[in-house]
Amino acid sequence: MLNGVLAAYGIILASLPVPIVHFITFPIGPFIAGFVGGGIAKADEGRVVVFGLIVGGLALIPAALLLILALVADVEFPVPTGLVVFAAIALVPYTWFGVTVGALVSFLLRERERKAEAATEPGAEGSND
Repeated sequence: MLNGVLAAYGIILASLPVPIVHFITFPIGPFIAGFVGGGIAKADEGRVVVFGLIVGGLALIPAALLLILALVADVEFPVPTGLVVFAAIALVPYTWFGVTVGALVSFLLRERERKAEAATEPGAEGSND
């Protein structure tokens, strides 16, 4: 599961720094990260939520850094400080939700493919062989 978590977190971080493009990639980044990372981790119905919680927990790192910069350090942001604080607080649940939904979709697609393969195997019920 560690490889999947690291892949998901890497996708999320990679969607942030590209100028202009991050307005498109950041909102869908957690879903894509959950889909890809959940596939790598092979997260099943019992591990999808845990997978999302781990990646969401890792999102605490940039959220905490943002809060520290906004509230403690004298850093000037181009937007009001309240908006930065709101974004930092909303980052973790947003990431958890997106990653969890992406991992769930990945699991459901893998499960559907597995059932389709099982149905086409020779000797399976309903097979026309």
